[in-house]
Amino acid sequence: METLIKDKKISVSLFILLVIISLFVITKIVGEVKGNFGDDLSYNVISVSGEGEAIAVSNIATLYINLEEETSTSKEAQELLNKSIDKTLSYLTEQGVESKDIKSIYGGISPRYEYVKSYYTSGERKLVGFTARQSIEVKIRDVDKANTIRTGLAEAGVDNIDGPDFSIDDEEGYKEEARAKAIVDAKEKAAVLAKDLGVKLVKIVNFSEGSNYYPYRDSMKVMSAVEESISWDSVGGAQAPSLPIGENKITSNVTITYEIR
Repeated sequence: METLIKDKKISVSLFILLVIISLFVITKIVGEVKGNFGDDLSYNVISVSGEGEAIAVSNIATLYINLEEETSTSKEAQELLNKSIDKTLSYLTEQGVESKDIKSIYGGISPRYEYVKSYYTSGERKLVGFTARQSIEVKIRDVDKANTIRTGLAEAGVDNIDGPDFSIDDEEGYKEEARAKAIVDAKEKAAVLAKDLGVKLVKIVNFSEGSNYYPYRDSMKVMSAVEESISWDSVGGAQAPSLPIGENKITSNVTITYEIR
């Protein structure tokens, strides 16, 4: 009899233990589900989009200077190139360009070959010299001087220059401004939509953003500004025009999803 009673107590204890373990597992699963889907497993949502933009005037002009020297030996080509580089850097320094705004982006020496035809062969490749090259990126923070500097470089013998390209130095502040405007726009739309639907906005359950940056200019105004900026000297030569730098538009597009009741 005592053995039977003891066996029943053990069975009851095991049953209670199994119930406790089952409740623990169920509670954990429900908690994880709530964490993923919120307190209400069947809540409804609405999504709204907003757009904001910030306008920034360009404050950086970038020139790309390409120097090249050709001669019979690689040593002579490099020596000539070094002189061109020194002359270019000296001019930029005289114009107030800081060393931190001058960056080498490509350089090298390569052989030059020509095909020489003869009576006996269709053509033979022959080494005729070497070409030394150096490309330099220059940021000009006084954008009004960009074209004057480009003209001065051309007068100094630099005949391969790209730019200026106009941009803004630090976009992050403008991106934040555009994003803040886009969020306000989305929230206002959400409030109007909720009122029209007769529902209540509970909380934000999702947010996403996309940003764009692009310069824009009025082409007719640009041409007019260039034409008006050209003045002629006594011998009929044209001075460097003051190029219009335009404006940069940074836009932000956001989507906000609300839980509604």
